[in-house]
Amino acid sequence: MEGLFCVSSKRMLETRNGEPYLAVTLTDRTGEIEGRVWEGAKRLDAVFSKGDYVRIRGEAQKFREATQLKITHLESIGDDGVDPGLFLPVAQADTDELWSEFRKYIRGIKSDVFVSLLNEIFRDRKISKAFKLAPAGKRMHHAYIGGLLEHSVSVARLADSVCRLYPHLDRDLLVSAALIHDIGKIEEFTFSRPPIDYSDKGRLLGHIVLGISIIDNFVARLGIKDSSQQIVTLKHLVLSHHGQREFGAPVVPMMEEAIALNYIDDLDAKLNYLGGLKKDIPGAAYGWTEYQRLLERHFYLQGQDKALKESTEDIEAEDPSAPAEPCDAVRGRPGTQPSLWSGKKQV
Repeated sequence: MEGLFCVSSKRMLETRNGEPYLAVTLTDRTGEIEGRVWEGAKRLDAVFSKGDYVRIRGEAQKFREATQLKITHLESIGDDGVDPGLFLPVAQADTDELWSEFRKYIRGIKSDVFVSLLNEIFRDRKISKAFKLAPAGKRMHHAYIGGLLEHSVSVARLADSVCRLYPHLDRDLLVSAALIHDIGKIEEFTFSRPPIDYSDKGRLLGHIVLGISIIDNFVARLGIKDSSQQIVTLKHLVLSHHGQREFGAPVVPMMEEAIALNYIDDLDAKLNYLGGLKKDIPGAAYGWTEYQRLLERHFYLQGQDKALKESTEDIEAEDPSAPAEPCDAVRGRPGTQPSLWSGKKQV
């Protein structure tokens, strides 16, 4: 057996005869397996640490009704070139397609200021790479590789739809803010290796402050006046998108577009969270979830089998030759309309 794993635990122990050996827990996206290094344990102990990526070669053995790996070769490797998606949950949506749609929304913005700012931000390869990989949450909504991009595109789709219903809204402002409202999450979370967690900056500052810092840096780089109305209103939408101060918003929404962003961000986050609960409901029937402390209620949801079946039918029914519009992915079903609630905001 040979493979690439992440070391989730590591202990130096002794056999009954007093000989040292290493007990490790190895993880990849499929699960974890226990491993043992019986020979050269002290030498290999200095080669790797908990959290490292390692290439392993060994022999699978049965021990107390469980599979255990007798490790004969272990090599520590760096993060470069390692796909985090091999070790962490990954968005089901195609990242390249989402990124293409994300760029399409930028091209659809008419404001020279917003287009210049967005293009300059995402021309930075480090930022664009992180934006495609980052999760949008640690445990709750979009808590997987590619989650931030998926969430940002979903919010932009909703923003575009809202602007069609309310054409007096400033579409350029709302869509621009939708695309970068959570950009600070590329620095808020660590996601190059499992588990997804908060960075020091993420805990101390939070993604809203980090996002404003990124925006300010690129505004200065472009020589745009940070006092211009477009920049001030864009930053207001980013600062207020959590809606209330008790939910982490430094300021409350004071513009129509800010109120719209607050609600559509909350809507997408909560529906994604509920979608993740469906896997625990067997079959295609409706069933009750466990009590969700975050939102202080049980939920009555349709099983994932039904949702997956209908999703597949939708895809098969589409005309592949029809031109794609960004808003096409936002579909309602007759007789249903998701409602917003006043429960916990930050999911």
